[in-house]
Amino acid sequence: MLFLLNDRVVELDAPEARVSGRWREIGCGDPRELRALEAVDFVKSKAQSLLDGSVADDEMLKDLAALIVSKTGANSFILKPTPSGMVEARLSNIPDLVLETYRAGAANDRDERQRA
Repeated sequence: MLFLLNDRVVELDAPEARVSGRWREIGCGDPRELRALEAVDFVKSKAQSLLDGSVADDEMLKDLAALIVSKTGANSFILKPTPSGMVEARLSNIPDLVLETYRAGAANDRDERQRA
């Protein structure tokens, strides 16, 4: 399954199994006791560095994406700045075809920047 985290598309296999096997590395606590809102707040705090343009570890992105999928069912997590200087999380379900198209376009953009 594909997941959009801000401007990055990651591919996940068995999100629930990933969270069950890696929750200690993720640092979210026992996922069986985690509520959806708590998962969103956790991912929001971890993913905020993505807004700063920092390079994120692919495994960390997959862990965060898997946590959101397993707790909310959403396949998109966007951090949007607010006028107060904070960020809010927006979750949604985006059709796979749209995510595949976005991923292909983003890969082309990266290739063009590397050639320049």
